[in-house]
Amino acid sequence: MANASASKGRRTKRRTTRKKSGNRVWPWVVALVGVAGAITAYEHGDQLQRWTPTVFKTAPARLLAATESRPKDRPAPAVPLAHPVPRAPVTAVPMAAVPISKPEAGELVGKNFHGTFYFCGTSGLDNCVADGDVFWFRKQAIRLADISAPASQNARCDGERAKGFAAKVRLRDLLNAGTFELADWPNKDEDGQGRKLRVVMRNGQSIGAQLAREGLVRTGSDGGRTWCN
Repeated sequence: MANASASKGRRTKRRTTRKKSGNRVWPWVVALVGVAGAITAYEHGDQLQRWTPTVFKTAPARLLAATESRPKDRPAPAVPLAHPVPRAPVTAVPMAAVPISKPEAGELVGKNFHGTFYFCGTSGLDNCVADGDVFWFRKQAIRLADISAPASQNARCDGERAKGFAAKVRLRDLLNAGTFELADWPNKDEDGQGRKLRVVMRNGQSIGAQLAREGLVRTGSDGGRTWCN
């Protein structure tokens, strides 16, 4: 009996020892399998990439694109009105039907004209005096129709040039002296150079006639004589 009990005890001890040693070995076996798998995956990486399904490669990109295209702050949906307000019809107007403002036929004819006048060439061609019988007003050349003045630019002699400059200065001073009137010349609106023919008046008296009385210009009837004496 004693021998049987001793033999049974040794068998039980051997089983317990085997179980303990088996429990200690399994972690090492798992670690070795993991290391072997990692080495195999590293050595056969190209093949694993070909075996990997395409869906796993494209899925992250699709998810990222969907996330970027999604608006962060979606506006609240518009609430339709119970009774929509109808829009007024827009009628296209042809360009030919639009009236274009044109200068009146009687422009530069009337009373109470005024301005500050200089010599042409220093102020451009506006509100300036070019000769003793020509000045520019409102972008238009006006010639005193009832007189003839000596030339100050294209004079035939020094005497004509000096007389022309004196008439030019005097006309500028008279125009700057106050308001004036522009009266049209009978049966003719412009001369051969496109200058408006007008009689410049103040207080019912012709400014051109005043220049003639001062000996600076001549009246229209005797303007053909030479200024070079």
